Amino acid sequence: MKDAEVKSEGGDRQEGKAHFKKKGGNKNKGKKQQSTADDAFRGVGFSIRREGPELYLRTIKRLGLYVSTQFKNGTDVKMCLLADEHTAHEKRIWEVKMTEILRTERTLEGNLQSLFAILMSLCDTKTKHQVESSPEFKELEEMLNSMGLLALIKKLVYTGGANNKNI
Repeated sequence: MKDAEVKSEGGDRQEGKAHFKKKGGNKNKGKKQQSTADDAFRGVGFSIRREGPELYLRTIKRLGLYVSTQFKNGTDVKMCLLADEHTAHEKRIWEVKMTEILRTERTLEGNLQSLFAILMSLCDTKTKHQVESSPEFKELEEMLNSMGLLALIKKLVYTGGANNKNI
């Protein structure tokens, strides 16, 4: 009778012993466990061995799942990865978009190369001489790298043209 009283009073007691939950309980309860890239890509990859094509397909599918859940606008990236699965119309739309993006990129590259001459014309004589005598100028000029030139000009302007190589 004593055991029956203990069970009815305690509710979660067996044979006169109480079972208590630890304070704090399961901290991960209800939380989604974060997966890492290592977990997501375990067992897949790219290989030129005999199993390469099959492994490639598995890797692309796993990569599509990963980017769609982990990247901002990941579904767009997934569409790029799985382009073989699209209709002819979707492929044509993609080609038109890519053509426009490449055209814009070429225009930007041309504009940045044109900017090189403008940046050089904005330098006073002393700055222009220091820019032209710097070791990296020849490569910048060959590539018409206006962003590199601008970085060099900024370095010279902020250091007063000091010949400090640790800048």
